[in-house]
Amino acid sequence: MSDVEAGEMAALKGRATGKAAQVWLSEKEANRTRVLDQALSLSISTDYRQLEKTNANGKVRQIDAPSLHTLVIQHLWMELVMPYYMSIEPGVARNCLTGRGVTAEQRQGSVLKEAKRLFYDRRELCFLACADQRQCYQRITVKAYRRGMKELRDRVLSGSPAEKRMEAMPYWRWLTDFGEQVSFVDGRLPIGTPTSPLVHHIAMLPFDLWLKEQFPWAIRYADNVWVATETKQEANQAVWRIRQFWWFAYGLRCKRHMDCVLPIGEQGADLCGFVVKRLPDKTATSHDKGVTLMRTATLRRAVRCRDDRSWASYFGLMKHADCYGVMQKTEQRMKLTELTQRVRINREMDAKHIDMKDLEGKVHNVYKYEIRRGKEGDNWMKALIGIPDVDSETGKATGRIRAYEYHGNYQGIIRWLRELEASGIDFLPIEEGRIVNECGYIYEGSTNQIQFIEED
Repeated sequence: MSDVEAGEMAALKGRATGKAAQVWLSEKEANRTRVLDQALSLSISTDYRQLEKTNANGKVRQIDAPSLHTLVIQHLWMELVMPYYMSIEPGVARNCLTGRGVTAEQRQGSVLKEAKRLFYDRRELCFLACADQRQCYQRITVKAYRRGMKELRDRVLSGSPAEKRMEAMPYWRWLTDFGEQVSFVDGRLPIGTPTSPLVHHIAMLPFDLWLKEQFPWAIRYADNVWVATETKQEANQAVWRIRQFWWFAYGLRCKRHMDCVLPIGEQGADLCGFVVKRLPDKTATSHDKGVTLMRTATLRRAVRCRDDRSWASYFGLMKHADCYGVMQKTEQRMKLTELTQRVRINREMDAKHIDMKDLEGKVHNVYKYEIRRGKEGDNWMKALIGIPDVDSETGKATGRIRAYEYHGNYQGIIRWLRELEASGIDFLPIEEGRIVNECGYIYEGSTNQIQFIEED
């Protein structure tokens, strides 16, 4: 039941205020029991809405949007199978996994950071083999999924004694059948469900393991694969071998215009919307080893953007590329948008976080603050503060001020700061402030409190 509850939380994320979620939560105990019974008995009923989505490039996709009940039971299966997959997968797949993505924080999970490392530092690899699957979801069959689950099962149980492997077989048969029932619709893998990317990863697990063994550098983002080699001959061989593997193992074809070999040099290569280029006559320890740009069509849409919310998305992409000049010009044209102001303020007040319960009672100075508004008024604040530093060994003051920041919806402090603003007094920095918890966190002495009750 704890797995069912975890799947329910994942399914309700971002949907908790919707009508379907409210109906579900009104009878959540009965709904959880029903999900668990269906999963254990493999008598699962799924329901989808047919939608049509058009991408920015004009490509039309037919989407199968699952109902909330279907989402919960799909997330239940993902809760069960994901730990096994993450313990076996070789790190080749970079999409729809925790800590993975085009611009993930860690290099081991990021397409762009790995590409920069390849183009900038790994100078012994000079050619890039590119391949793209044609209709990857539509062509992934139940047979390919079950073969991937068998590979996953064998590797998970490889170090176990024979008796434990035999005991685990019924569970793995049930887990495989469970995934088939919740993931496939009339024998096809739908677009738009949370299980489809994981099913694709599991089906591609033998291929990913083979890639890791055969090539010094290889990554896969959904249906796109890139392999780096030292010579052009090796790159052509890699493309041919990938095509043969896909065709004979999965019945998948490559897209002809994406099946190519590119030199890793100044002309660059497009990886998930970013064009990475290697500058010649450099070493791994040199400066200006390469350049990263955005795809021309995406950059053109960003420059023409007139909406603050859209600009926020483009801003998040452009900060990973060498687009500082374009970003600056766009900000000036948009007359310094609210997003840009917020980003700059956050950078100015970037310090170690301190919880309010740890700050309570400590004397500190307030140097800067920021208050944000929601639909119903001020609902969030952030403050840069300084606390006198003390030597941990001697217990004596070092004479330095250590910087911290706190943030949250502290209405008592927010209202007090707004009153100070309205007074017109230049009150920053606030010196020797002290937080107390009196009907919520406030600064000591900042409110008029009732001392005695007058009966008349």
